[in-house]
Amino acid sequence: MEASQVLLMTPKTEEVGQKALTYSDQIAALPPIKTADEYLQVNDLWKAGKAILDEVSEAYDDLIKSAHKLHKDAIAKKAKYYDPADKAVRAAKALMSTYDAEQERIRQAEQRRLQEEARKREEESRLAAAIEAEQAGAAEEAEEIINEPVYVAPVVVPKATPKVAGGPVFQTRWFASVVDIKALCRAVADGKASTEYVMGLEKDRVSGVISCPALNKMATALKSTLNVPGVKAMSKRV
Repeated sequence: MEASQVLLMTPKTEEVGQKALTYSDQIAALPPIKTADEYLQVNDLWKAGKAILDEVSEAYDDLIKSAHKLHKDAIAKKAKYYDPADKAVRAAKALMSTYDAEQERIRQAEQRRLQEEARKREEESRLAAAIEAEQAGAAEEAEEIINEPVYVAPVVVPKATPKVAGGPVFQTRWFASVVDIKALCRAVADGKASTEYVMGLEKDRVSGVISCPALNKMATALKSTLNVPGVKAMSKRV
């Protein structure tokens, strides 16, 4: 049996509860009033019902207050232990996210370097082949070799961050930041931007970023290609 049920099941509440249900059944069984005497009888029943309502309130109000206090105390107790642990979990994820982002930056830089090296090798090989063809008297073939687009197979550098089962998932969230509210308002007035972009504009208390739901939705969809006067698309890893 749950604690809430035990709390509500006391002799006093059981007694008054049964009285209220009996009274409810009694009123439900009454026929329509046809005489003045019956009207007076129902009036007495109405008064009795008001008294029963007072009894129910008296029986349960203290229990409700106690339950509410217990609820508040339980929430506060949970927060005392949950909040610091939750903050620590977020801090651990932030450390991992920073490392992961740096490794991704290094990976992409290395990938670009290797791709450029492969492109240069292909160009040098192509040039050597063209020179050889030219020296062999095949001028047209040499020209074709030189003019042929250079294609290099994509270079893929594996990610260095270890894969961990059940580890945190890092996401990039895009949002909009109004950097020039006058430019945005002019664009709306000139019909170059939706009026929704100035509805619900609000400044975040922590970051100081000014934005609204419509702009954030567009930033999420368009990312860095967002093109609204006075607005900049930004991202953060979470």
